[in-house]
Amino acid sequence: MARPSYNTFASFTSAGLGKFKSRSEVDELPQHSGKGSSAETKQDGRLSAADSVLFRVATIISVIGVLAIMIYAVFEPRAVPHHPGSSIIKVPSRLKNDAAKGTSFLDHDKPISAFAGKTFLKHNIPFIDIPDSLVQDVYYYRWTTIQRNLRYIKAGTGYMCTEFVQPVGYAKAFGSIDAAAGHQIDESRWLRDTFYGDDYIHLYTRGPADALQYTQWILDAASRRAMVTGDSDYLAAQLDDMVRVWHLWDSVYDETAGLYYYQPVWDAQELSLPGFIADPNGTDWDLRKDGPDTFRPSHNAYMVANARAIARAANLARDGLLEVQFSKIADDLEDAMYKRMWAPEQEFFMDIIRPNNPNLTRLTGREQVGLFPYRFGIGLNKSYAQPAVDSMFDPQGFLSTYGPTTLEIRDPWFYATKPDDYCCYWNGMSWPYSTGHTLKSLAEIYRSQTTNVTAEQYFLYLKMYAKTQQKDGQPYVAESHYPFLDSWSADSWNHSEHYDHSTNNDDVITGLFGIIPQPDDTLKISPIVPSNWTYFALENLSYHGHLVTVLYDKYGSKYNVGKGVTVFVDGTEVYNGIEKTILIPMPPPILPDEALVNIAANPTGPGQYPAINATYTHAGDFHFKAIDGVLFYDTIPDNRWTNDGSPNSNDTLTVTFARPRNISSVTLALYSDVERGGVIDVPASIEIYGPHGLLAVVDDSSSLLPNDLNEISFDPVETGSIAVNMFRKSSDVYVGVCELEIWTPPVPGPTYYAVDAYLTGQDTSVVLDEASVLTTNGAVVGGLTSDSNVAFSGIVSSGGSSELTLSYSNAGNSTVVLSVEVNQVAQTSLSLLPSKGKYVDITATVTLAVGKNYVSLRGGSDNVDVKLETLRLV
Repeated sequence: MARPSYNTFASFTSAGLGKFKSRSEVDELPQHSGKGSSAETKQDGRLSAADSVLFRVATIISVIGVLAIMIYAVFEPRAVPHHPGSSIIKVPSRLKNDAAKGTSFLDHDKPISAFAGKTFLKHNIPFIDIPDSLVQDVYYYRWTTIQRNLRYIKAGTGYMCTEFVQPVGYAKAFGSIDAAAGHQIDESRWLRDTFYGDDYIHLYTRGPADALQYTQWILDAASRRAMVTGDSDYLAAQLDDMVRVWHLWDSVYDETAGLYYYQPVWDAQELSLPGFIADPNGTDWDLRKDGPDTFRPSHNAYMVANARAIARAANLARDGLLEVQFSKIADDLEDAMYKRMWAPEQEFFMDIIRPNNPNLTRLTGREQVGLFPYRFGIGLNKSYAQPAVDSMFDPQGFLSTYGPTTLEIRDPWFYATKPDDYCCYWNGMSWPYSTGHTLKSLAEIYRSQTTNVTAEQYFLYLKMYAKTQQKDGQPYVAESHYPFLDSWSADSWNHSEHYDHSTNNDDVITGLFGIIPQPDDTLKISPIVPSNWTYFALENLSYHGHLVTVLYDKYGSKYNVGKGVTVFVDGTEVYNGIEKTILIPMPPPILPDEALVNIAANPTGPGQYPAINATYTHAGDFHFKAIDGVLFYDTIPDNRWTNDGSPNSNDTLTVTFARPRNISSVTLALYSDVERGGVIDVPASIEIYGPHGLLAVVDDSSSLLPNDLNEISFDPVETGSIAVNMFRKSSDVYVGVCELEIWTPPVPGPTYYAVDAYLTGQDTSVVLDEASVLTTNGAVVGGLTSDSNVAFSGIVSSGGSSELTLSYSNAGNSTVVLSVEVNQVAQTSLSLLPSKGKYVDITATVTLAVGKNYVSLRGGSDNVDVKLETLRLV
């Protein structure tokens, strides 16, 4: 059945709304009304118990809002001018401190003119100018793949990075998949806004993301990212959490071999060589697909890098014992790789199947994973590195038209094409995931100066990668590509588009341009560019909070700042010369202020807050996609609300909070496809309503940015809901919103409301309780049963022991016990005694980490009515 529609302004007739927009500018259509029952089509199924409770609560709040607005309209009828408190901010800022200034040698508009979300790109990315348009065009496109895959989870948790723009069933918390998290951190570390990476790393080190699902190098990526941001304190504060994540892998460490093992499928590489060797006759699909437990060069190199990252964090935290311990762990593991995995006969790092192999006999086929260790500083002397280089440029090795390949072409198990429709073959296909690793290894080998590899060869690989990342003559990335056919081998509709499973721009920046972050207040620049290049430019790269520009002009006539290399920091020239490797002293890092939080985001959907409803929704869209934290503007994949097909001249999105909030702006990511032949465009006008009537009006359609963010500000107001009323331009043009965001300062503490937490559990939900007086609507968390988790995030602390106070009510006759976890580690428990339904306090002592913390209250009772009001930490 169709979901019910709660039309907050259903009874607010044209007499109340129509005055704010000239009707001559809009074709005559009926205003939306409560009879717009075609709203909320597409969604099917009966309402769950949680949905029913939420919708009843939302109805009550909505009715109150309707009555208030009707009274406002009746008793204050007047022509309403443009609201004095409203404005459009075309580049919304999430940070207070954004003072660094850059240069403007390059055009910052034309390279991104074909892309949506231009304000994000223009603010965040470094711009480039090189003699190769193919590599340059892919560079700009790949920033849009990061942009599409950034997802805002909820206030306190912040951002994460997804692998697929549409969620997949095997993803973990909030759609996270750790397989490519290291790549995503590497790539996003160059965004000017640092909160994307800060939030994402916290999700793994302190949050609920699963760092054991796939093999990964997250800790290493976090360490190297800290050299870019200059925020060493952030990394040092993660030390205990990094150690916890490290020990998750203890169960797959083989003490005899001195190596880690995992099935190749969980090394992100199903249908790879170990599976074919274990099942040569194809009689056991699961064994062939997943592979047997295998010691792999990739996995063990990741662990070496992660151990060294912990040692570096320990050094920053002045924990000498841990630094020595993890330095030794890394060294011993690297030694075991040389001893066990390096095959002198193949001159390569090889896989070793673990079951039924007491002698640890190596496989004889050379896989691309054997090239991964070099990027982490393993094997950089000539005896190890030269054979790797030779294999990369051998036409019977890994070199192919759209390579490199995941298995050597000469291997009997090499597949140039797929034998069936299964998505993911790693025994020959070209995977960007692996190409990103290989490019980094090639750059490290080049800089080691131990082989005969040239800058021209490095660029050949980079350009081959750009040539692979094409579809229909345009830059594009999916999952995997055929090695010799100009076609993607894994590219599912509404699934694989803009697949964020690899790096590209990190390789352009650190490889081609030679930006080598340092652990101190310096920047090393050592480009790997072809000898015949006469110019290149990298402009406004964010490093330590400063903006760095690097120009190379052989003749001095391209950029007119002199011959050779010129470096600017925050717009001031700091170097000009001809050296091939430069060390630039940097000013002290500028660290950002705390970012704003989006209180409109709902990662769960119906059944939890914030809630959203619409007066009309197109059958192919879903109103909850307007607050799911996912933001992109494509036709396919889709993620939007539209009123396509609405009989109304205007339709309204209403967001209802669990409790009243203080807000002063609404940000709309407006969807438009008219230039693609569609029927959706920016509204003719927009009205923002709060509990007492009109808050803001945008009556100039030309001021709105299509397929971009538009921030509408107004005088601060406390409200339990906000309504956005949008008018269509004409009878055959409709409106759409890809995301509705409401940014506010984070809750400063020490008191945190339970209704703001992330709630899981079959019956766990926000309820209204007259016995609670801390919020004007009596919102608390109820329905706590044994499977409940009330997860608070963004709890800021200076670290150390804290007193935790929970305000609760217990209406039963028995004690209910909740466990308390801090940053995924159980610390204590709380025994909630019967309180006759009154709210009382219980305290306990916990230890918080420096920075943002996750605090989870787990459990409840299937028989006792327990409600949670607030959590206080001092």
